[in-house]
Amino acid sequence: MRFLFIFNIISLFYFLEGSTPINFTFGYHAGYDDNVMRFSSKEISDATSNTKHMGGSKTFDSYINKIHFQLNKSLFILKKKELVATSSLSLSNYVHNPNKDYWSGNFSLKYKWGSYKYFRYSLRHLDSYYLRHYIDRDISSNNLEPCSFSDNDQFISISNKINRKNWYNLGIGFLQRYYDTPFTEFDLDIYYVRFKISQKIQKIGSISFQIDRAVADNITFGKTAISSEFDRSYESLEWYIPIKFKSPISFFDQIGLSIRQELRYYEAEASNDVLHAGRDHSDNKLTIWINKDLSDDFNVSLSARFRQRKTNSSYDWVSDLKSFNQVQIWCKIRWGFSYDKY
Repeated sequence: MRFLFIFNIISLFYFLEGSTPINFTFGYHAGYDDNVMRFSSKEISDATSNTKHMGGSKTFDSYINKIHFQLNKSLFILKKKELVATSSLSLSNYVHNPNKDYWSGNFSLKYKWGSYKYFRYSLRHLDSYYLRHYIDRDISSNNLEPCSFSDNDQFISISNKINRKNWYNLGIGFLQRYYDTPFTEFDLDIYYVRFKISQKIQKIGSISFQIDRAVADNITFGKTAISSEFDRSYESLEWYIPIKFKSPISFFDQIGLSIRQELRYYEAEASNDVLHAGRDHSDNKLTIWINKDLSDDFNVSLSARFRQRKTNSSYDWVSDLKSFNQVQIWCKIRWGFSYDKY
């Protein structure tokens, strides 16, 4: 039903009346993930003796195929003022781990009144994203079930210029992260604020700094079965620095890198919940990429992301269990074109 809803939103663009064209973007992303289920080193070494944790998969890594569609249309234009509607749909296929297959969609409205001046509302849905198999502690101490969640994320933001080279973006968001049965005890309502400031560097590129502050409320705490006796609420602080600059290599147009770190602190302090009590983690991601515009409507980019999550706990086995490393490599091809039925 949700898939049909997103599809209808996208289809609506084709029938919209107006003198402006519809802009289409088609993308194909080929990727590789060396640790699809985010296993710790200990879990990887133990997997040979306990294959049930693999959820039917025979490998820790996987190749990934992703198809992306996007539609964009200006609903009206009046001098510098413009209202733009955008809708997108992505389908992801994990070749060596079909449990991970999922789809996601996005819809947004942006009102612009100048360069870097706009107000935007966006709605994003991520459907049944599989993490891995976990023990369903409501019925057993060893029975494993697939654990998946869906996201509904609403975000409102405003962007404005500070001066010719600097601009800012300020926004608030509400993310509903709800888990599929039997893991509904993890359901979260997440409220967050975001501030981003950016600067153009003449003849070089641009740099930005973004910070997010979030509070996650475990809304099913104490409301379901035995496992809901533990509070999974947390607070987090995340900072993000993306840098883009012109490539010194003539074959490529742009080179970029970004650094992102999330610091998360769990509220649980129960002595019988050692997995969460007194626990926090830092999640670090480094991404590098290169881009080549083969034409005005066709470009290719290559990227690599290195991720390390380090968990801190009073219990060494918890730190070892919840820490992991991950590497992803992507080749993204995008082709855009316009259709004007007038």
